[in-house]
Parts: sequence; structure tokens; C-alpha cells
Amino acid sequence: MNKKILTILLSALCLGANAQDTTSLHNEQENVAKIFERCYTADNDSAKISGLNAATDNLESMLQDPSAFDYNFYKLKNVSSIYSENREIRVLTFGVELQSGNYLYSGFIVTNNNGNIVITRLKDDFDKQENPQKSNMQANNWFGAIYYEIHQVGSKKYPVYALCGWDGADLFINRKVLEQIIIQEDGTPIFGGNFQRENSFKNTRIIFEFTEKAAMGLRFENSVKNMNGEKRRKVIVADHLTTPPEYKGNPRFSGPDMTFEGYYFQDGKWKYESILDIKLEQ
Repeated sequence: MNKKILTILLSALCLGANAQDTTSLHNEQENVAKIFERCYTADNDSAKISGLNAATDNLESMLQDPSAFDYNFYKLKNVSSIYSENREIRVLTFGVELQSGNYLYSGFIVTNNNGNIVITRLKDDFDKQENPQKSNMQANNWFGAIYYEIHQVGSKKYPVYALCGWDGADLFINRKVLEQIIIQEDGTPIFGGNFQRENSFKNTRIIFEFTEKAAMGLRFENSVKNMNGEKRRKVIVADHLTTPPEYKGNPRFSGPDMTFEGYYFQDGKWKYESILDIKLEQ
């Protein structure tokens, strides 16, 4: 597996802590693990895509088992699995690198409302649309990524969830994505929020692009203070990216500049704060 994708997977939360093992699920995951192995070692894109689809189909079948929500798929080391704090949502995402250097992703949003399990399959919009940060992208045309953090914001009665994800993009750039989901009454997710950028709220998600040679942080912090001493709660903190003037608009030359910016949820919107020197509270 490509080192980039492996690094993201290792940084994700442990797969299904406190999970309950069953013989049936154990045997099935053995089969899925073999499908994934064939997928990653295939020597052509057709076989890779076919393998990814087969693994997704088999995993979806496994998730139908009532005990699968808490099951630790410990043999599926290429699958990132994270739970929301209230343990009502499980997000499983995975992908394969194609010969072009682009990545194709797949996954599931699984909700558990007092034992009522709803499984939503995610279909990667591989071309990412022309302007994905302003597009209405849902589960059937999803901005494919490997999610490594999920956090609840908003009220307990009307929860909103922030997802932090990684996309290998291509041979030259990586992406990080800040995504919002809410869960409808039927248990299915709705993607997209109202994100501020440059004094407008027209973004449905935030996408960061930067050189493949750099590492960019995008993470949740319970509390931060900006340079003015103003406190913000439940903030998604991002390394601020800059590009040399001569390469403006070319993410191949973009990288962190040791300053930070943040997004916090307030009044139904994600407000942006351009912060030059954010100080994380201990």
C-alpha cells in the first residue's frame, strides 16, 4: 500500500474499540482481507477497481449483521473506522491508488439509533466536480476521502458532525477536507454545511490542497485562544497554507507556514477565523 495512505490509516482511531467478536464475522473478514490484498497488488486499474467494489460489497454484507456496528475489523488494516463521541455514528472509509497516482475511495456511514442500524454506502465522485467546495455532494456523489476524525458540534438535540479527511489526490498534491454531516430522522446522512471563507458563507465544505512533500495538520481542539485572547470552543484547527508569489494558484508549491486558522460552529454556520498565531490551550 502507498505510504501516504498508510500514514493516514495509522493516525485514525483504533478500529472498533470494545468490539464483540463472532465466528461468522471473523470468517467473513478473512475473505474481505484477501480481496483487499488482491486489489492492492493488482497490476492494472481495472482489477484494482473491481477489487475495491468487491471488497465494498462484501463489507456491506457484513455490516448487515446486528453485532457488526461494534465489531473490531482488526484484519482490515486498510479500513479507517471512527466513531462519534455519542457512539451513534460509525464511519468506515478506504481507498486504492490507481496507476495514475489518483485515488478511488469507498466507504460507509453507519448510524445506530437505539439498535436501529442504517447503512449508507458512499460513492466516490472520482472527478470531484468542477468546484467541489461549493457543490451539493451527497452519499451518491461523495467527495471521496479517508476520514480520521469525527466530532459533534451544535446542540445535543440537533447534533452536527465535523469530519476531517485526507485525499491522496495525485502524484504531486495531497488534500485535506473539512466536511459536515447531519443525520436525518431515517438515519441517513446529509453532507455539506455553510462554511465561511473570505467574508462569505458560500462554501459547502473546505478543501485544502498542498504539495505531496509536505504534511498538513487538520484536527479538532476543544478550546483555543487567538492572539487577542478570545476563546473559541470546539474548533477545527488547520495549518495555514501559503504559496510563493511566483507560484500563486499552484498547490504543488503550497505548504504550511507555521501559523494556524480555525473553523468553529455557531448559529448554524462554520465561522472562519484567520489567526496568525493560535495558542492551543493545555
